[in-house]
Amino acid sequence: MSNAITETLTAGDRSRTLSARFAANRLALFSLAVIVLLLLLAAVGPDLWPLSATDQDYDAINAWPTPAHPLGADNLGRDTLARLLRGLRVSLLVAVYVETLNIVLGATLGLLAGYFGGWLDQLLSRLADMLFAFPGLLLAILVAGVFGPAITQTFGGIGRLLLVAGALSLVSWPLMARTVRSITLALREREFIEAARAVGARDRTILWRHLLPNVMGMVIVSATLDVAGVVVNEAVLSLLGLGVQPPAPSIGGMIVQSIPYLETNWLQALFPSLALMVMVLTFSFAGDGLRDAFDPKSE
Repeated sequence: MSNAITETLTAGDRSRTLSARFAANRLALFSLAVIVLLLLLAAVGPDLWPLSATDQDYDAINAWPTPAHPLGADNLGRDTLARLLRGLRVSLLVAVYVETLNIVLGATLGLLAGYFGGWLDQLLSRLADMLFAFPGLLLAILVAGVFGPAITQTFGGIGRLLLVAGALSLVSWPLMARTVRSITLALREREFIEAARAVGARDRTILWRHLLPNVMGMVIVSATLDVAGVVVNEAVLSLLGLGVQPPAPSIGGMIVQSIPYLETNWLQALFPSLALMVMVLTFSFAGDGLRDAFDPKSE
């Protein structure tokens, strides 16, 4: 009983220490607050804002900011703020979906391969090597370009969105798997794992109760840092016309659609570019803060 209480208190002290380290990084803390704000805007903003992201106002084509359109309107008279909120939702949905797949697939396979080794480790290593042989974004472009039209015709916009996310996840989960595998290889020889084996703990118990909690910190850090790259890659796919298709908005699509009208209204390129920059920077700074909190030696 006393051992259980001691372990609980130790876990609580560790949690408070991590929180204190993260809170000491003002830039990371501010970035986390901005991320929460972006998530709220993406979740409820499109539903609360009264204007549609696809309806056209022919009296506001390429309009500068006005009370009716606070961020102006694009070349078709569509409200920029409504499209920006909807595009923000698309980008963050893709990021969340990709990182969920990375954690579920990459972390699980990396944990199993690192602990059991043998043929599973060899299979994962060869599969990762094969995927790493392709430039990541190029492979995502290939998948989206080949399967995109059929998926869009069958499942519509949501199918296209899931395809883009799946293509990006295809090129990013092997890195997560390798990270978790390398940590697991080091941990499986530690004394607490040997002690668990000595008392007859099953492999499943060792994996989920002893190894997983010790790798989750690095998994969260890697996923947070990877979000910035996912957001940029989604924007690139949209810039190339392989992402979410018009009239549905996306951050990358808004940027490319505004380029021919820079001389008429350059704000239409500025606002989505700023949104993309804010997402990339905040997730990068928050990821750095988490890395420093979990590993003070990295400071």
